[in-house]
Amino acid sequence: MNCKEAGRLLDPYLDNELEPRPRFELKEHLSLCPACWFLAQERRELRIFVRAIAPTDKAPPELKTKIMAALRQEQTKQTFAFLRQPWVYAAAMLVLSLSSALNILFPDVGKEDSRQAVLLHSRSISADHLVDVASPKPQVVKSWLTAKLDFSPPVIAFPGSGYTLIGGRVDVIQNRSVATVVYGNGRDVITLFCWPPKRNLLAQDDHFIKGYYVCAWSSAECNYILVSNSRGAQIDEFVDLFRDQVQSGAY
Repeated sequence: MNCKEAGRLLDPYLDNELEPRPRFELKEHLSLCPACWFLAQERRELRIFVRAIAPTDKAPPELKTKIMAALRQEQTKQTFAFLRQPWVYAAAMLVLSLSSALNILFPDVGKEDSRQAVLLHSRSISADHLVDVASPKPQVVKSWLTAKLDFSPPVIAFPGSGYTLIGGRVDVIQNRSVATVVYGNGRDVITLFCWPPKRNLLAQDDHFIKGYYVCAWSSAECNYILVSNSRGAQIDEFVDLFRDQVQSGAY
């Protein structure tokens, strides 16, 4: 895949609308091409910014259906025209400038969240105490967590990712209570932490801390930190499935 093809696929990729094969090829290209990776980050941060300030009222089902149908039909053309508008680039540059300023003033905020998440993940495994509520049923785990917290976290089962829901618990990261949802596949354990972002959105980031793979991202509803013992295709599939289902409201 070359940069021209990657640029054409970035918007449907960020909107989770690519088929598995082109999605995999684009991910591989982004891992090897700094210019395209930076462009993807710009567009991702713009989407996070827009979602964070957009109203949260739900449209009537029939109106939503009509709008989604129209958007799918004209999405490529409209998205291209939208992103060419000068104010969109200005907004993107503003978001990037603010992000850079925050990284300079508070360089370790997101990293410290991830370090604490890794510590909690490691402790739960070594102490053989993964969850406080054990159930493969999402509604059971979600109800328990909602009763303990001041928000309702997404809890999703993943029959196609190779991982199954083990249960959940409540942890504390940076003096805030977070929902912790645990999945396993017999060999590996995934610990997923989430909490409402308010105005502190986590930057999209993938890295290793003390040998553990960490993936962080944000939406308008929650900040997320995923910690796993290793990284592989199943982890990428897990993240993609989770983000797709949360974005569609299927939880």
